Amino acid sequence: MKVLVRQLEGERSVCVIEHRFDGSRLYFDNGALYTHVDSRGNNLLEYIAAMGEVLEGAKSVLLLGTAGGALATLLSRRGVSVTAIDNWPNAFDIARRWFHLPQDVECIPADAIEFLRSTSRQWDAVAVDVFSGVEIPESILTSDVGAHLARTARPGGVVVWNIADTPDSCSAQLIAKALRREALAPRLLPVMEGGVGNTLVVCRKRVEARCLAG
Repeated sequence: MKVLVRQLEGERSVCVIEHRFDGSRLYFDNGALYTHVDSRGNNLLEYIAAMGEVLEGAKSVLLLGTAGGALATLLSRRGVSVTAIDNWPNAFDIARRWFHLPQDVECIPADAIEFLRSTSRQWDAVAVDVFSGVEIPESILTSDVGAHLARTARPGGVVVWNIADTPDSCSAQLIAKALRREALAPRLLPVMEGGVGNTLVVCRKRVEARCLAG
């Protein structure tokens, strides 16, 4: 094992390692594994693959939370236009240097909820993968987060939120409730890997019917 990056900044502790036997690379933040790719930058984590399947067909995706950028890379290589947000600017440099993040991924250093509140843009899909360690920061669990997610997704678009817990967890239920308040219909999809579970909260924004005057 070879340590490529070790950065301590406030409460953040990021370590990037490379396995000598196969060249795969892993991105840890405060001991939690966020990214694992092979030597060519192909994703090796089950929950990232599951998010990629949910986002199939989207031509543009807003990604809140980047880390090593495995999901952004997967989508970009499909030809998707990706806008990646992370509140730690160094994450983008690490993702490009060590994890093959493509240059055409738009990288914006910003707090996720503040970006949602300020942007007037819309995307075909919005993916949320924001953590502090294995916990979702309270800063994004605001009373208006569901409304902003619904607004930034185009009609017919998808919202997917990754949670490092089970479908019956408080976090999963809280996020599902926030999305239901915006007339979205979330599904909670468990993703298991090595006995450890994630949950994807997935919903699609309705296409409003247009009435034509006769």
